[in-house]
This record gives sequence, C-alpha cells and structure tokens, in this order.
Amino acid sequence: MFKFISKWWNAIDKVNFLIIITMATIGVILSFSINKDSSFFNKHLLHSTSAITLMIIVSSIDIKSLRRLSLVGLIIFTIMLISILLLEYEIKGSKRWLKIGSMSIQPSEFIKPFFLILSAWFLSKGIEGKKIYLNILFLSFFILAGLIILQPDFGMTFLFSASFFCQLFIAGLSVFLVVIAIFMLIALSVTSYYMFDHVQKRIIAFFDTSVDTYQIDLSLKAFQTGGFFGKGPGQGILKEKIPDANTDFIFAVAGEELGFIFCSLIILLIFIIIFRFLFQLLRYKEPYVIIAIVGLTCSYGLQSFINIFSALALIPTTGMTLPLVSYGGSSMISSAILFGFLLSLTKQKNEK
Repeated sequence: MFKFISKWWNAIDKVNFLIIITMATIGVILSFSINKDSSFFNKHLLHSTSAITLMIIVSSIDIKSLRRLSLVGLIIFTIMLISILLLEYEIKGSKRWLKIGSMSIQPSEFIKPFFLILSAWFLSKGIEGKKIYLNILFLSFFILAGLIILQPDFGMTFLFSASFFCQLFIAGLSVFLVVIAIFMLIALSVTSYYMFDHVQKRIIAFFDTSVDTYQIDLSLKAFQTGGFFGKGPGQGILKEKIPDANTDFIFAVAGEELGFIFCSLIILLIFIIIFRFLFQLLRYKEPYVIIAIVGLTCSYGLQSFINIFSALALIPTTGMTLPLVSYGGSSMISSAILFGFLLSLTKQKNEK
C-alpha cells in the first residue's frame, strides 16, 4: 500500500493537487460559516472527503482505463438523463435531478467529464483519418446537448458545448467547422431565450435594473460590506438573506466574510490550476491526451468564472456552482472525477 501511494505521489502534479485540496477546504470553511446546523456541515464535509478520495483513486488509473471508465459512466448517466425527462420530479421548474431514496443526483454534471474524455479519443481517431469516429462523436454530442437543454438547463448546455468546441479548436478541425460550432452556440442561446421563461427573466434582469434584482443586489452588497479583509468567518449577515448562498452565490459569501484580498487569492488559485494543466501540454505529442486536457481544463475554468462573474453581476445568473467549493454532492463528485482525470493524464509517466 505504501509503495503504491509513494509511486502515485511521485507521479502526479503535486502543486495542483495541493491547490485542489485547498479549494475544497475553503468550501468546507464557508459551508460551516453559512449554516451552523451540524448536520448540514457534516454532509458537506462528507461530500468533500468522498470527492478527494475519489479523485485520488481516479488519478491512479492509467489513461487506457480512463476511456473504459468514461464509456461506462457516460452510458449510465445518459440513461439517467433520459429517465429524468420521463419523471415528474422538478426543482424550480427544471427536471435536472433524479431522486434515488434520500439522494438527488444531477446526471448532467457527470456527463461532462466522461464525454470530454471520450470526445478526445474520438477526435484523435478522426485526426488519423477515421471519419466514422467523427460522425459518431457529433451525433452523440447533439443528442446529449439536446437532452440537457430539454431539462431545461441552458447554463449546463452552454458549458458542455463550449468545452467541446475548445476541443474541436485544439484538434485542428477546419476554421469553417469551428465557425459553424460558434454560430450554433449563438443560435442555442437565442432559442433558449425565447423558449424558457427562467432564461428570459435572468437576461432581462441583467439588462433592466427596474425589474427584481434582489439576489444580485444582495450579492454585490456582500462584496461591498466585506471590504478588503472581510468581516471574518461566520460573521457575515447577508449570507442568511441571499438565495442559494451555499451553491450559486458561495463567492459572495466569501466576499463578505473573507474580503477582497482572499477572493483575489481564490481567483489566483483557479488561474494557477488552469495554467499548470495547460502548460503541461508542452510535454505531450499524443493528440488524445492533449485534446482531453484542453477540454477538461476549459470545462473547469469556464464553470469557475461563470460562477464568479454571476456573483459579481458581470453576466446573467446561470445557477452554476463553483467547483469543489460550493455545496452539493453531484457538483463535488463530478469535479473530483474531472480533476482525477486531469491528474491521471498529466502524470509524469503516462501509460498509453
């Protein structure tokens, strides 16, 4: 056991691993400060500990096995995604969660990392001239994107699509195809605006200050009252009033209690994670590994900054969590899988 741990530790990106642990720890601290209910804190601590354990296990898997794991995972969560649309269980007007006993699972969270590993593999085969792989890939993408938008979940559809388009770009597909992909994303955004009331309300609220902006107003006030150094952990008041303070607006809680300087540190840590993973691309020549790292890193970076920009009222609210920091089992575990994949792909001695 010790030999296995030693071998794993020597192979992984230690700096990014420790930063990821730090981000998860920040999430636990903020969770405790938001809700003094011990059961709530214990649940977050359990999610966080389970996520870190899972990340370590996934990061120890060789890259061939990652593809097999992703295929099985994608099939299972696609079935769950289809099941959601057939059930009556809704939260805030959306069918995003599958109720299993006392647990609620959001399958679309898990679709992301599994799909991005497989799409990298299929794109690498397409680069070799095997066009059938590209046909299967694009068909799968449209089916999955369609299932997610039907929930409806525009934010997740955007993130899923944008991460995939990053992979298309780095795979060297023709500029024409990339432009078509961008136009499709724009068309999706416009369609969602007219089809879904919650998307329309959020966009209108962003541009029209005369409508109800209660949540955003409180979020901005939290940053203002926090100042440079914050009020201190557990000392914030606005967290009790901000809807979804423990998930979508966790960054606003950090702003009030930990202040501008600490929030800047969180952003810096996110940038370090992103650039360290992308910088390691210079070590690889295999298209599959390069495309997979780009897709997974873009997914993490986009989700992080969408959450932060929403809290700062720089973009409309999306209902997206801050990976490993926000409360939520599905978000936490799917982030652990994503980071486990990245740590596995960037190990010093990869097995192909």
